Formats: sequence, C-alpha cells, structure tokens
Amino acid sequence: MHRYKIIFSYDGSPFFGYAKQPNTFTVQSEIERVLNIILNTNIKIFASGRTDKGVHAINQVAHFDSENQIEDLNKFLISMNKLIDKAIYIRSINEVDESFHARFSAKGKVYVYFINFGDYSPILRNYELNLKGIDISKIIYATKFFIGKMNFQNFTSKEEDDDNFIREIFDISYEMKANRLIMYFKGDGFMKYEIRKIVGTLIEFAKGKIDEEFIISHLNSSIRNIVSFQAPAKGLYLKEVIY
Repeated sequence: MHRYKIIFSYDGSPFFGYAKQPNTFTVQSEIERVLNIILNTNIKIFASGRTDKGVHAINQVAHFDSENQIEDLNKFLISMNKLIDKAIYIRSINEVDESFHARFSAKGKVYVYFINFGDYSPILRNYELNLKGIDISKIIYATKFFIGKMNFQNFTSKEEDDDNFIREIFDISYEMKANRLIMYFKGDGFMKYEIRKIVGTLIEFAKGKIDEEFIISHLNSSIRNIVSFQAPAKGLYLKEVIY
C-alpha cells in the first residue's frame, strides 16, 4: 500500500462545505471523483479537518492510499488539475510514510480572517466581511482574552468533545493592509465555528454591545452557554496545517 499527501487550495464559495455528503457538491467529493478517474478505483481522502460551507483554504492537507504506486507524480499532479473543478487547485503531491495521517499527525493550524472596513467590494463579497464604523483597536485589544489553553465550549456548536472542549490558541496576530484587518489565529486545533464565534464576539465587543466580563465569563466556564455571535464563513481561510 502506498500513501500520498496532497496540499490543495480552494474557493469555498461554490461548495457545500468540505466533507462529502450525498448528492451535494463538496470539496472532498470533487477530489475523490478525480482520483477515482485517474486511478480507476475507489479512493477515499482524509483531510486535516473539515471546513464549513463558504470557508476557503490556502493550504489544506489530505492523504489517500493506493494499492499501486504512482510512477510520475508530476504528471499525476498535472492530470488532477486538468480534470478537477477550477475552484480547487492541487498544489503538490508526495508519497509519504504510512504512519503519516493528515488529521492525527497535525500539531496545529493557522487560520486567517479578513475584515474590510472600507468600501464594499462586489468583487470580494464572497471573500471578506465588510464592516464599517467599528473601532478596530477594540477588536485587537480583546484578542488577548482568547490566547492560551482553556475551555472553549461556549465558542463552538459541537455537542460533545473527546478533549472536553479544551484547546490552546498559541497566538492571535494581525496586520492592516489598506482598509483591511487581517487576523491570524494559530492554535493546536479549532472546533466547529470556533474562530467565527470568536470573531463575532470581538466585533460585538468593538460595537460596545458586550463587555470584558461577558467574554471572560464565557471562557473556562463550567456552564454551557454558547455565544450567539458568529462571523460569516466567507472571511475565513485555512492558511496552514502544522506538522
């Protein structure tokens, strides 16, 4: 058995999320469709994690197994990109040891969120959150509350979690480009809607709708009280998987 690691980008706009679902157009189903054609067998890919509908990826990682060795990986890569939907681009393919697992070997991830504080752009409407009249300094100030190892059960829609909703966010950094705030979230892993709920909470704080005590009380809480704030999927990108 031969194991292959692929790194790929995708525009999440046309897909119903990453994960394969019956009778729906997803990133996983499209990649598997192409692999099945080229390898003439049923292939299942295993990604570092799922992204929701509308979320994008710059460097998503997955692996798959094949009974037959791929002789020319460069030619195989070209064939994949020729057949696959143009909302996906396979950046690389390499043979790896069978001990490698795209999800379980990962040590961390970096996500990016884009907020445009300038004029609305119809061209970028599916790729950033447009938001005016917000104090950016307050968003940046409140990021400090989310850095560290803690219980994020009130910032995810997951009903159950093997790690009791404990995750560590190593760092939240940012940069300004023109009228855009680009936020980088680096952590050991993120749960469903976690970053979007954090960003949504930061925005509400910047608006003055909630205070510091609200944020602090919802972190490491023994009571499940999920925040209702959630930023749109379109501004979120999986930037990097760390191994």
